[in-house]
Amino acid sequence: MILICKNYKEENESYEEVIDWLLYNNAKFDFFSGEDFYDSGNDWSMQLGNSQVNSLHKTHIYKSVWFQGFLKHKTQFSPIFEDINCTNINLIELRWCLSQEIGKINAQIFYNFKNSYQLPSPEAIKVDKFANLRLAKKIGLEIPDSLLTNSKKELLSFVEKHKEIIAKPLYEGISFQEKDCVIDFLTEKVNPEQLQELPSIFFPSFFQAYVEKDIELRVFYLEGKFYTMAMFSQLDSQTKTDFRNYNDERPNRRVPYLLPKEIEEKIIKFMTELKLNTGSIDLIKTPDKKYVFLEVNPTGQFGFTSKPCNYYLEDEIAKTLIENDG
Repeated sequence: MILICKNYKEENESYEEVIDWLLYNNAKFDFFSGEDFYDSGNDWSMQLGNSQVNSLHKTHIYKSVWFQGFLKHKTQFSPIFEDINCTNINLIELRWCLSQEIGKINAQIFYNFKNSYQLPSPEAIKVDKFANLRLAKKIGLEIPDSLLTNSKKELLSFVEKHKEIIAKPLYEGISFQEKDCVIDFLTEKVNPEQLQELPSIFFPSFFQAYVEKDIELRVFYLEGKFYTMAMFSQLDSQTKTDFRNYNDERPNRRVPYLLPKEIEEKIIKFMTELKLNTGSIDLIKTPDKKYVFLEVNPTGQFGFTSKPCNYYLEDEIAKTLIENDG
């Protein structure tokens, strides 16, 4: 039987279409979510003793597991905080401690599937962008010159060398709504005014040399196969630096693309080293025909690539899960 791990609260059209393909192929599957464990209406336990280990009920029956989320560390803890009377600083600290605790609990839950086929492994999805850049460079992929610093002096020296630079999060690019504004953590160019306003020592931040694009590439990787899409994001000032600054009125043109064999071989080495059997990889093809690696997202939105290129990735994912459920 197939097990699908997903955060039920996140809506995803492509995820629903994978379910449709599983149903079409008469596959047997169950759903498994963090809400099953952290909602007050459900009880469960795991026991560990000197004589035996009792794991979660029925987890041994799943031969194929698809991880598309479980429970984010920003879980709703509102019931816990309602009766707590303490400072905002202590509330922040408490939220951080609880998120770390959830991470450890999740790891023990996932241990129950260590002998199942996993797409991808929950251990492998812990992305470290800076470490991945080191690995990509070691394997022979081009990467942007990168800097992690809290020093204005070092940053100005970096700007002097590269002229144009970007700032980007080392964690996920996220966006959230406040009362009167939207706060984004995305990739942005750093302008001279921002540089001048920086103090001599600032919060440690990640910078890269701006890479001029011919085209931007999104590669969906699945068990050694490549499904690559070219995006002409450089033709729109809104999406030129980061295509996630979507222009809904004038979307980027997106078409299928074939990577050079040499680049595919290097990416296979890269993914194998990370023990990732799937993921979405961002590349840039420069005007002088170099392929520059940016990052990999192990649980990236494959529908973004599937639909424009007619790759039917939802069907491919369903087939992979079914083939490994034998």
